[in-house]
Amino acid sequence: MKPRVEKIGLATLYLGDCREIAPGLEKVDAVITDPPYGKVKGEFDHVWQSRTAMLQDVLVWRDLIFSKMKPNATLWWFAWPSLAGKIEAIIAERLNSLAHVVWEKPHGGTGGKSRKESLRAPMPVTERILMFEHYGADNMALGESGYQKKCDELRGFVFEPLRSYLDGEWQRAGLTKKDAEKATGTFMASHWFSQSQWALPTASHYETLRTYANAANLKNGEYLRREYEDLRREYEDLRREYEDLRREYEDLRRWFDCRSGDQYSDLWRFPIDSQNFGHPTQKPVDLMGYLVRLSVRPNGVCFDPFMGSGTTGVAAARLGRRFIGIEIEPRYFDIACRRIEEAQRQGDMFRDAVAS
Repeated sequence: MKPRVEKIGLATLYLGDCREIAPGLEKVDAVITDPPYGKVKGEFDHVWQSRTAMLQDVLVWRDLIFSKMKPNATLWWFAWPSLAGKIEAIIAERLNSLAHVVWEKPHGGTGGKSRKESLRAPMPVTERILMFEHYGADNMALGESGYQKKCDELRGFVFEPLRSYLDGEWQRAGLTKKDAEKATGTFMASHWFSQSQWALPTASHYETLRTYANAANLKNGEYLRREYEDLRREYEDLRREYEDLRREYEDLRRWFDCRSGDQYSDLWRFPIDSQNFGHPTQKPVDLMGYLVRLSVRPNGVCFDPFMGSGTTGVAAARLGRRFIGIEIEPRYFDIACRRIEEAQRQGDMFRDAVAS
């Protein structure tokens, strides 16, 4: 039997089992999900029947999600504190763990209603959000980025005419990089004459190099004959070309849109939504919107294989991102459809607020 499919604006929603539906879907830019950790009378997200069985499910879900992630995609996976370590270890067998975020709920657990004398462990008032990427994906902080390598290669290619002119003239004069550094009192020769991190000399350094080359060896005629202003104009033209081409490589990077004023540490505070739609683990729209904006570029696709009442889809609609959601429970699927349809109608005003 084919699953029920609803297309609502930028969202495509499936009623059915993600294990059957997901293999046929496109690859996505981010997976943001809160998987079910137990099954009772057909309901998910109720109580754990067996932690061992649940962790076996995690293996299945992990591999399913892994297969749907683009090379530069991000995975955000919600987990209870007592299970987060085990789940993180299982996922880390296939994906690189980037962060273990603690979401502090303003009214977590049973709060002040519990008798503290009866506790046998600290009251859980937080939830964990685990963040992953593919091993070998872009990591600018560690300098392992395929993006950076591509940009370096591109830079060397675009500026090659100028680099070749400088290096060729210097070699024609029979001089070395050490001669250039001696003449200018700098250590910039590798930037002027090599492709790696190439840079145009300043006007004063260019004139110093020209004077040094002509004074050192006159047998082959005049050296570095081009006027500096001519070089500068060519450099500016090539720089604009480089920036245009570099932008084409932006999609190689893992998207992470963290802005001034954001909750940038691994401790987050988001209030619970005042309106509840009946799902026992409903997440705040603001929290899910933050995850969508952080990890899904404006033309990207967000995927939630355990959609529940559709909060991730609501957040994606408000931000104008494409969304793919799967939910196995018809009751929650219908709620998600209604919520996402309403969010699509109201999306523009939320989009403008987030973009400002």
